[in-house]
Amino acid sequence: MKRAQKTQDQRIQKEKFQRQQFPTLLPKNQNQTLFMDGMKHDTLVIASGSAGVGKTLLACNHAARKLHYGDIRKIILIRAYQPLAGRSIGFLPGTVEEKLLPYYKQLLDYLEDDLGKGSLEIAMKTGAIEICPLETIRGRSWDDAIAIVDEAQNLHPSEVQALVTRIGNNCQMILCGDNSQNDMKGSTTGLMYLKQLVEKYNIEDTCFVEFTKDDIVRSGMTKQFVVAFEQEFFLEQKGEGSILKPAKVKTQRMKGSN
Repeated sequence: MKRAQKTQDQRIQKEKFQRQQFPTLLPKNQNQTLFMDGMKHDTLVIASGSAGVGKTLLACNHAARKLHYGDIRKIILIRAYQPLAGRSIGFLPGTVEEKLLPYYKQLLDYLEDDLGKGSLEIAMKTGAIEICPLETIRGRSWDDAIAIVDEAQNLHPSEVQALVTRIGNNCQMILCGDNSQNDMKGSTTGLMYLKQLVEKYNIEDTCFVEFTKDDIVRSGMTKQFVVAFEQEFFLEQKGEGSILKPAKVKTQRMKGSN
């Protein structure tokens, strides 16, 4: 009995030490500050904008901290996964979770950086961190949890409706996405639809943060490519041509010609 109590005391002391050592991320620009403040105070937080600005990294750090300190019981990971440019690696073997793991690797890597590999593995086994396929969310209600929805620009409006109506007591939902990397060409993205809905009906307790290329913190090359892609998209929209779409040639009819 005494031995069991000693082991318990040692575990508590170790946990207290780990709490003191939890990694702290500081914002690197104004939009990161707005995003982090939104996650502190609002139930629904939407971060959209350029790749490399730290949207998913900050969301995972926030959720890991809340789980670590016992403010929530669960982290739910959702990803609007789409085959890249129509490509697919085919059917994957294993359970549903094993099939989805490749799509969630970045999210899990961020959580591992914050929680540690052992704590992450335990949380995955006990269900404290859950990979949740979009197809299974209907009928569920999430309490004492944080749901992180990544690649949210690939959500359909009907999927957005299903997601935001899962929010229960002491539950927060964070959506991260980049409309410029939208795989739903010609359609209204879930992020656009959600923003319009919130503004139209004045839904409270929500926060929108729009990141730009000036907020990129990943690397110099990432920023250069984001700028290049945005300029190409702008030229294509104007009909002035781009690398993938030649410029329109205006022909003038000569006077006197038939």
